[in-house]
Amino acid sequence: MNFEETVKKVLTNSLKMVKMYEWLLDLYVLDFFVDDHWSKLPKSWQKVFENMDASSLGAIISGKHTNHMLPLSFLALVRAIEAYSLSRKRLFDPESKIPISNYLGHPKLKNLFLKHVKLKKRHEISLMADIVKLTALDADCNAVVDFGSGLGHLVRMLAYKHEFHAAGIECQTQLTEEARKLDLELEYTVKKHLNADSISKLHQPTHYNITLSSINQLDELSLPETMENFGLVGLHPCGDLGPLLLKYFVNSSKVKYICVVGCCYMKLSCGGGNTGYPMSSYLAALDNGLSFVSREIACHAIEVYCERLVKGDYQDLKVHAYRAALERILVDNDPKLKHAPVRSIKHTNSLTFHRYCALATERLNITLPKCERAWAQGEDDLQKWRRVVTVYTLRLALAPLVETVVLLDRVLFVLEHGLSCTIHPVFDPKISPRNHIIIARRK
Repeated sequence: MNFEETVKKVLTNSLKMVKMYEWLLDLYVLDFFVDDHWSKLPKSWQKVFENMDASSLGAIISGKHTNHMLPLSFLALVRAIEAYSLSRKRLFDPESKIPISNYLGHPKLKNLFLKHVKLKKRHEISLMADIVKLTALDADCNAVVDFGSGLGHLVRMLAYKHEFHAAGIECQTQLTEEARKLDLELEYTVKKHLNADSISKLHQPTHYNITLSSINQLDELSLPETMENFGLVGLHPCGDLGPLLLKYFVNSSKVKYICVVGCCYMKLSCGGGNTGYPMSSYLAALDNGLSFVSREIACHAIEVYCERLVKGDYQDLKVHAYRAALERILVDNDPKLKHAPVRSIKHTNSLTFHRYCALATERLNITLPKCERAWAQGEDDLQKWRRVVTVYTLRLALAPLVETVVLLDRVLFVLEHGLSCTIHPVFDPKISPRNHIIIARRK
């Protein structure tokens, strides 16, 4: 079985599991009490999870051993998730495969590219730059365009450290201007340590301020002559931007490679013609619908969440129950207030339910009910907060299957166009939950 057939098989099986448990994925947490989500679980699941500590559930979802007697249907689900989801464990280390960098020729410039960069972003841009370097060497193309370049941290590393002819595209003018200032700041620092000859060889990135909405705009870019052919990079492009870059890659012979990490799946346009999902002809012919709620939960951090459960650090997760209990009060008071945009309030042990409701609704200009029965119902709901955590955890366990469907659809789209394409979990998922990089190049 070749790689394309393997992708189709895994994609089909993942989608089948998603469809089988669509009823669970589509349970919106704030509707927990309004729609009685607990009653939707199989009776055997209710019986087991009713008295199970959240730490034990976190251990089960994390694949750790437990002495609990679990329903066969649940065990089968856990095994299916393990079998059909893309592995999220970091296995690919690009750093060991590329030539050692000289950090611009001076040891004091080693950490220059990490200045002004938060820890999460440091992890991402360092590994992403290494991946791009490897891919570019393989494609024999030393030029790159970074989409959604923000403050230019990645494109700056690619240009100055890895000596790419690089351009960054960002839709926010303020970020583009700040990126140019950071380039100048870097060069000012470099001049203190390098000679004139070394400085003259620096590759300064070009920054463009463009809102990208169609692939035609990319053909209209006035790139430098050194970038006649180039690669595309997208580090967590939002919604349809990732699919847009992949479409441009397969349709433009001047794009030699692409490295893209997906994000914000809930913002994808779905169904119909030129959409972000599905992309492949194979998946388009199947029953492929994914709800907004299922795509949204596929963007959450399952490793960090389960680790907190295992450690018993889940008291603040009561806020989900607070919100769900408030939703019942609001809907009972006025059905038009369903899913009202209440404020996000962080839970603390000293926060009473009354206080939470007052803070959450203070911008809505509504009067909360004063009858004791409504508040008694709310307090009773809060006693069931562990049920809310349990159902949310079960939904989160399915999230990797949804992400697998979205990502393998993109991989298959590239393969269907006769181009080389792979996918690797490169980032540490505890630091960067969307950690799979799709890498494709022209053969």
